[in-house]
Amino acid sequence: MQIEGFTPGSLAQAATSSAPSAAQDETKLREACQQLESVFLNQMLAQMRKCAGGEEGGLMGGGQGEQMFSGMLDQERAKAWSENGGVGLASILFEQMKGQQL
Repeated sequence: MQIEGFTPGSLAQAATSSAPSAAQDETKLREACQQLESVFLNQMLAQMRKCAGGEEGGLMGGGQGEQMFSGMLDQERAKAWSENGGVGLASILFEQMKGQQL
């Protein structure tokens, strides 16, 4: 059966051109590991703030606005920290998972 516009050669070419390269896979994996480290650091910062009593009085006297700002500040700090090397969790995960790719 012949389908107009499709030949065995064009199907093979389409399959190889749409497959992600190893470099793209590594980039995506590195970004995912970095995002996971950022989530971990965000949780760590939130728990540190909670243990230090940051939610009770706060810098500006507490309140819903300060809680929201503190959460966003922790999230951005964790993201920046992770992008600048973090605590090494992302690199360890990346090396472990890179060897397990199929």
